[in-house]
Amino acid sequence: MANSKKIAKSDKAALATEELPSFRRKARKSLVRYFYLLILLGLNISMPMSMIERAQHNMAVDYGAEVFLLVFIFGLDVVMLPSLLFEVNGVIVGKDSLIIETLFGRHTIADSDIVSLKLPTFLVWAVLRTKRGFYLINRRDIPNFDELASLMAPKLPPGTL
Repeated sequence: MANSKKIAKSDKAALATEELPSFRRKARKSLVRYFYLLILLGLNISMPMSMIERAQHNMAVDYGAEVFLLVFIFGLDVVMLPSLLFEVNGVIVGKDSLIIETLFGRHTIADSDIVSLKLPTFLVWAVLRTKRGFYLINRRDIPNFDELASLMAPKLPPGTL
């Protein structure tokens, strides 16, 4: 009996989201982002710990090479972390809100919380600013991005698109 109620609630939720316009990136591209995050996390932990371990055991440590390596890892972080942390996997356009799906969860944003949507020509991302932060929408990965932008236009404050 309890399972049938749970199933009925999940069916209602599924039907409600099917009626709303949904724009999602392919699952393969999201899995690649998780792989990149795992590799980046491994580099950020293992390389400094390796240098510390060698220094503790009085092994030869070339500090110039280690500093170069740490600067290289920092460069990778600067290039990859914005897309890993702030890039959108999917957008569901509701009547009075947006549901944004990222690698780390699902966020519901009310229309009143949307500040702007910028479409810089030199970036692959569209920048969706909200009162609490920002999200990067990859124009190449999200299918029918032009349709998404036209659905979001009425939700934006006047003169921000």
